[in-house]
Amino acid sequence: MKKTLKRAAVAVAAAGTLGAGSMVAAPQAQAAGPGDLQIIGGVNCTFKAWGPNWSDGPQWQMHRWMGVKNVGGSTMTGVTVSEFGGANRWVPAGKYTPAKGKTVKTKRGELRAGQTAIVFSTKWKGCWPSSISGYTIGQQVENPFNNVGFWQNVRKAKPKDDKGGKQTDPATSGDDAKE
Repeated sequence: MKKTLKRAAVAVAAAGTLGAGSMVAAPQAQAAGPGDLQIIGGVNCTFKAWGPNWSDGPQWQMHRWMGVKNVGGSTMTGVTVSEFGGANRWVPAGKYTPAKGKTVKTKRGELRAGQTAIVFSTKWKGCWPSSISGYTIGQQVENPFNNVGFWQNVRKAKPKDDKGGKQTDPATSGDDAKE
């Protein structure tokens, strides 16, 4: 009886040790979060100085650009960027190197987690009021609230006088009107 009781105690202790070891050694697998597309863009004016080829000497240049970034945790497929009143373009195929890891090839319309693709980029001579707007979409369900964007290079300037922008006729205002 003593022998059987010892064997039972050893078996229970061994089973408990194995069970506790397996709970500590194997953490639960965590799936990556869903993909989430965020549209990015801008309209910038810069002064271009003389270049190395001396062509199109000093001038203002306007750069309109728009693209998409996958701010989610997994790869998005079938990603397009569309300019309102303009073209629809697929995210181009290419190579992507994440912060940690090796370079991977991507297919047309594929955007990996953390990857950015600039799809529209145009430069024009001169600088005048302009804008760019559009949206992005992919094949997976994701947050639609950051998929539409509008950018412009026009800012509202404050008036130089202290009248809050009101203009008055100088002949009928102030001391001159009494004469």
